[in-house]
Amino acid sequence: MMSEDSRWKASVTRDVTAVYGSLERVLQLLNLPELPPLHLSTQDPAMFFETEDPAADDDEDEPSADHSPKVTPITDNLSHVPIESLYQITGMKSLRAAEVVNEDQVRICKQLRDTDFISRGVIKLEDAEFLAEFYLKKLDPYIWHLAGDYTDLESFRSRSPTLTACILTVAALHDTTRGNLYAICNKEYRRLVANAMFERRIDMEYLRALVIGSYWLSDISWTLSGYAIRRASEFQFKQCYQAIAESQKHPNTVDKQKLQDAMVGIRVLYLLYICDHHLSVLYGRSSIMRDSESYITGWEAYLSCQLAVNADRRIAGQICLMYLMNQIRETLGPEDNATVLPASSIDDIVRFEANLDDWIARFSRHNQHALIGQWPNKGAIMHYHWAKLYLTSYSLRGLPETNATIPEHFLEIASAAVTAATNIITLLLEDKDAHMAIAYVPHHVHGMIAFATMFLLKVATKHAEQLFVDKRHLSMLLAALARQFKSTVVGKDHLIHRMAEGVEKMADMLDPHSRSRTPKNGAAAANLAAEGINGRLLNSNSATSSAAVAKPVNTNTSVGGFDSMDPSAFDFNDPTLGLGMPFFDFEGTTLEPGSAGMWDFGT
Repeated sequence: MMSEDSRWKASVTRDVTAVYGSLERVLQLLNLPELPPLHLSTQDPAMFFETEDPAADDDEDEPSADHSPKVTPITDNLSHVPIESLYQITGMKSLRAAEVVNEDQVRICKQLRDTDFISRGVIKLEDAEFLAEFYLKKLDPYIWHLAGDYTDLESFRSRSPTLTACILTVAALHDTTRGNLYAICNKEYRRLVANAMFERRIDMEYLRALVIGSYWLSDISWTLSGYAIRRASEFQFKQCYQAIAESQKHPNTVDKQKLQDAMVGIRVLYLLYICDHHLSVLYGRSSIMRDSESYITGWEAYLSCQLAVNADRRIAGQICLMYLMNQIRETLGPEDNATVLPASSIDDIVRFEANLDDWIARFSRHNQHALIGQWPNKGAIMHYHWAKLYLTSYSLRGLPETNATIPEHFLEIASAAVTAATNIITLLLEDKDAHMAIAYVPHHVHGMIAFATMFLLKVATKHAEQLFVDKRHLSMLLAALARQFKSTVVGKDHLIHRMAEGVEKMADMLDPHSRSRTPKNGAAAANLAAEGINGRLLNSNSATSSAAVAKPVNTNTSVGGFDSMDPSAFDFNDPTLGLGMPFFDFEGTTLEPGSAGMWDFGT
């Protein structure tokens, strides 16, 4: 249907263009004013599926066939790619496991480049240049320079209209001066992704566009991520890892260009793995990419490559953390949400806590970044607290909705979960690098914050007495966070705006007068946590040290003079809170249990 629709559009385009040209000539002969410019392009991207051979229309319902397949079942390794056998028998091109890019495909790519939505006048060139620079300088560093090969708009516009639309979409989502372009760019991006959905081959730029969209476009990230992982398998990125590993065995015979290409490929694969596992945790769904692959378990070879840079160390840290969090899910049992975690799980939790401590000691010392300051260090600390919260919040799994009591043997672990959640919020309020980053980080970080706030609210309404949570101080802390979100400069469609409203509602539920008592200064508001909430705050001047994330001291400040809140009065799944994405059930996930194997990050 897409092919038929594209051919119809192409025919209409040719007819309108012919009429327009004839009318222009008539006006010239009569010395009459010229017509306004034709808005319809003669090579509109709707012609994506069009062929130059008119006879092809007669066979449009027939599957594409290769009438001279190469039948060599003895010499070809058909057992390796069984679908090749079916191709050899039927000659259907769609069944080929691999296909060489032909001249027709190159022509189509050039046609699309020459007719992107900037050329068609949908957005102005100067706006596109501004958004391109905005993305490359302010956003791309937060996903480890995935678009680091590009320097300006033209450098990627000349290679891919889909990547162009994607980068401009993400930039428009964050920028306040051109936020009106977000809907336009987003529509174009989705159209181009959809148009190429059934293409036999895609290029690296199209794949990059899928990955970038997966990190920042929260409403379609899950879909884009899964599709990108499937299409990435066509690039044989695993061979990139093998090339990197081999280069260290024979350093004197390395082809630098091939090694550079291998590093580019493996980075894309790693970013897919990281995104896949972040989304798996946030949405409580099974991850697609396996932890047992050699390029995951052998990440140190990648980090030891002679071409590795600072961004590669940050990527390696995320790989290790995602591996650890996946092991947490599989070990503690993700599906049985109705059963309280057995006391025997304490040993597993303690072991995972030690692994996380080893992780932060190894991956919290990065060089200052020219564009994002100390965020590589502060981001590692935030992810550490997020992982600690995810791990220790299992202590509340399976507790009843009303009159719930945390088992005595889990009280210390539950208290550690409150500390971790509090530390996430106070880091945002106290640290300037974290404060700046919140406007530009991928959306899974906002998911961490949403989880932390929801967890604290649930604890305050159900377990305040057991965990010594001061509701008034927690309310003031949440109100300060809401105020900071409101002051964050981002586009009107950004998730932050909805999060601000949701967090403000949480603060009001705990204490309706919290806003009037909350200090204007965010850092001063953050200090409230030290007075009434479990856990001590991070010192923003020592963020690069592993000591900054040592186990917090439990102050156990008791609550007095506050009536307990009826937990049934609040629906924790209420969409009117407006956090903009699903509330993640901290009492369990939906993944299959598996191996509890773990790396030793202390070595």
